[in-house]
Amino acid sequence: MEEKFLYVDGEMLWTGVRKASSRSEEPILCLIKPGTMRFVALSGLRLVVAWETKLVRPAPGNLAFTIPPMVSDLLSCEVVRSQTGVNIVLGEGGDVTLRLADHLGSYEIRWQSDLSSFPAPGEFSELIKVPETLIEVPYLNISDAAHKAIAKLAHLESQSQIDRAKLAILITLDLGRLTVNGQEIPGTGSSRFYFDPRLVIRALEFIRGQTVRVGITPLAGGRQAYISLLAKQEGWTVHCSLLSIGMDTQKLYPLPPGRNQ
Repeated sequence: MEEKFLYVDGEMLWTGVRKASSRSEEPILCLIKPGTMRFVALSGLRLVVAWETKLVRPAPGNLAFTIPPMVSDLLSCEVVRSQTGVNIVLGEGGDVTLRLADHLGSYEIRWQSDLSSFPAPGEFSELIKVPETLIEVPYLNISDAAHKAIAKLAHLESQSQIDRAKLAILITLDLGRLTVNGQEIPGTGSSRFYFDPRLVIRALEFIRGQTVRVGITPLAGGRQAYISLLAKQEGWTVHCSLLSIGMDTQKLYPLPPGRNQ
C-alpha cells in the first residue's frame, strides 16, 4: 500500500478528538474526503455522532482510520492544539504516524489503526449518510416539543397508564411538518417510527444552534428508520443519527454506563 499523507490544522485535530472522545470510550473513527474530515463516535448502539469540518489542504482521496482511546488522550493535549500544521501518514497494514514539531525538535506518535475495533452497528453505513431530504426547524421548537413529550410520558407512567419498557417518542415528518409526541409503542404493524426518549434528549444536547435540519429515513424492509439531526457550530457540522426502536422488540434497551450512552 502506498503511503498517504494528510495535512491537518492542530487546533482542528485537537477539537475533533476532544469532541468525539468526550462521548465514547471506544476508538474514534476518522473519515476523510478530499476536502473534509469527520470524527465519529458511538453513543450506545443506536446513536452515532459525527463532527465534520474543512481541511486546510485537500486530502489524497477518501481515507479512514481509527484513533484508540490512549492515543486520543495524547492528542487532547495543548501541544497538539498549538501546532500550525500536523502531518499524518497512513501506511501499510493500518500503520498511522502523526508528526509534530516545536522549538525543541520533532516528534512522532505511532499506532495501529484497526477499523474492526470501531463497534459500529449493522446499520452504520446508512446512519452516517446525510439524507437528501431535510427540513429546517428552529432548535427551540424541536427541543421544546421533545421535552413536552418527555413530560407527557412521565405523567402517563405516574398514572400507571403505560408500560415503562415501552415509553417512546413518536417523530414524524408528514408533508414537511415535524411532529413530536410521547406515547406508548404500539404492537407490530405500525408504519410509524418511535425513538428512545433518553437518546432523543442526548442528541439534542449535541445539536445546539439557531436552526436544526431534520430528516427521517426508513431502512430496508421498512421495520426501522433513523432520524438525522444536523446543525452548524463554529465551523463544524454536527450530525446525529438515531436508530428507531425496532418493531420486532417493542421495548427500550438499558443504556450502557459511562460516556457510551
